[in-house]
Amino acid sequence: MSVIETVRVYFDYLCPYAWRGAELAARVAKPLSLQFTWRHFSLWQSNYQPAEGDDPDKKLWQQPLDAAVLAGEDRGGWGLLPFLVSIAGKAQDASKEDALRLTMFRSYHYDDEPFCEEVLLACAASVGLDAKALKEDLDNPVHRKTLAQEYAEAKRHHVFGTPTFHFAGDHLAYFRVQELPEDDDAALKLFQDYRALLENYPFLETVKRPRAPK
Repeated sequence: MSVIETVRVYFDYLCPYAWRGAELAARVAKPLSLQFTWRHFSLWQSNYQPAEGDDPDKKLWQQPLDAAVLAGEDRGGWGLLPFLVSIAGKAQDASKEDALRLTMFRSYHYDDEPFCEEVLLACAASVGLDAKALKEDLDNPVHRKTLAQEYAEAKRHHVFGTPTFHFAGDHLAYFRVQELPEDDDAALKLFQDYRALLENYPFLETVKRPRAPK
C-alpha cells in the first residue's frame, strides 16, 4: 500500500493560473499518491495599495457581504464571496471540498459565470451540499478567521502568487501555465518535472519566458 504524501497549495479563485493548477492537481493526485490541502490566499489583499483617503489597514476578511458583493460586483468582493462559500462548504462536509472548488473554478473561468451568491450556491448544491444551510452560515465569523489565518500562513512562507505548491522539505514555488496538458501522461510529466526542478535546484529562483505585450 503506497503512502499518501500531503502537498499544500495556496490559491485564489480569481486567478486563472490557480484554476489550471487545481485541474492539474486533480489529474495527478491519485497516480502520484498525493493529497492536496488547499489554503486561501487573497491576491487582492497581497497587492493592496491604498489610494489617498483609503484605510491603510483594510483587510478583505473584514469587509461586509453587502448586496453588491452578493450580486457578484467587483468579482464577488475581490474574491471574498467565493472564499467564504468555499470555507463554509468545507465546514459543512469536508468530503465535498475538492468537488466544490473545481465546480466554482470552472463556473467562473470556463463558463464565464459571475462570482455571485446565486451561482455559487448552485455550485454547492450541484456537488451535494445543502445550499440553504450554507447560505445561512456564509457570514459566520469563524470562516473569516480561517481566511485571515490561511492568508497569514501564506505570508510566513513569502507566497506572492497563485497557485503556489508547497512540497515536503520546504520546497515551494509559484506555478503558472497558460494551458493544461493535452492528456494525463503529459500532466504527470509536467508536474513531476516541476517538482524535480524545485528539489534538484534549490538555488534556482525564477524561470520566466519573455513574451510580447498583448
